[in-house]
Amino acid sequence: MIQRNDCRRYLCWFLFILFVSLIFGPLRAEETQLIRVRKGDTISYLSFKIYGKYDSKMVDLLQRENPQIKDIDLIYAGQELRFPAPEVIRKKLGEKPAPPSVPVGTERKEDPLLKETSSKEESMDRTQVRANKGVITYLEGQVQVKKSGETEWSAARPNMILSERDQIRVQAKSRAELILDNQSVMRLSENTLLTIHKLEEEVATRKETTRMELSLGKLWTRTAKLFNPTSRYDIRTPTAIAGVQGTIYQLQVGEDRETNIQVFQGTVNVYNPFPAAKPSQPGQVTQWEKPQEVTGPGEVPGPASISREEWTKIVLRQYQQITVTDRGIPRPTSFNAHKERQNEWVRWNEERDADFLPPERPR
Repeated sequence: MIQRNDCRRYLCWFLFILFVSLIFGPLRAEETQLIRVRKGDTISYLSFKIYGKYDSKMVDLLQRENPQIKDIDLIYAGQELRFPAPEVIRKKLGEKPAPPSVPVGTERKEDPLLKETSSKEESMDRTQVRANKGVITYLEGQVQVKKSGETEWSAARPNMILSERDQIRVQAKSRAELILDNQSVMRLSENTLLTIHKLEEEVATRKETTRMELSLGKLWTRTAKLFNPTSRYDIRTPTAIAGVQGTIYQLQVGEDRETNIQVFQGTVNVYNPFPAAKPSQPGQVTQWEKPQEVTGPGEVPGPASISREEWTKIVLRQYQQITVTDRGIPRPTSFNAHKERQNEWVRWNEERDADFLPPERPR
């Protein structure tokens, strides 16, 4: 005969198992949406499209919703995958909804002591910096990565997460796509080497700092709107620094270190990475004053070109381009956007841009 204590124990276990299944088990049909996988889709790309983000917690949740997938990095066109509704994802991940706005004139008066405590907490929050990341959302061909602190290159895989000081290298007849936490997109063409130097965000002020280095190859960038005007999104090449806020442009670095920049939408500020040398002290020999062999007479650049040390910033607008070399920089010129769109690489990027419409980032 079952004792009362045993009944209570069984009841507690039943309620516990029910609670776990509700929290971690598959969702009801009305709480999910079925997505048919297309060619070129990855779990991370679909996650960015639906939720605006992707991380390891979401990987676990999506795997539980799709137990038929043995390897989440290997999905194929025609599959149907279950994705929880965005509000369900927020609850599952324990995220708090954004606080409602308070109409002007209806604010509650705060206790001075509470206000002082809140001010101290806010001051502490302002010092917190969150490390962001980039996710490989598309791969085609041979792509390699070298993680920070490692000496060897390894094969990249879809949904791989990259952080500061990681490198990605795209081989011949290959390409790759990165999406950052702030929903900015970077696509690398063949024979391209990119280094991630900094990806961070100040939690309270929403100030974002993104610094990349394109050593060689071709890069298409679509930057998300940055909320804090002091945020920086810079890509350095051997001969220039491109700084933007919410725009679409293409960078190309050749074997001769020549940098070509084309703006398809928005504005790009092109900065000089070679600031003029500081004046030397009397009697001090500077780097530029060291003895060196004098070359013979050469062709003098035209009046539209200036030396690499003489310029500071040039503004490029839509459908303008510029080519920067070790020797100098010419004036910006216009390019034929229709002609450029005959190029398969440009068409592919614009098609991906049109398809990638993530939810608006919360302010």
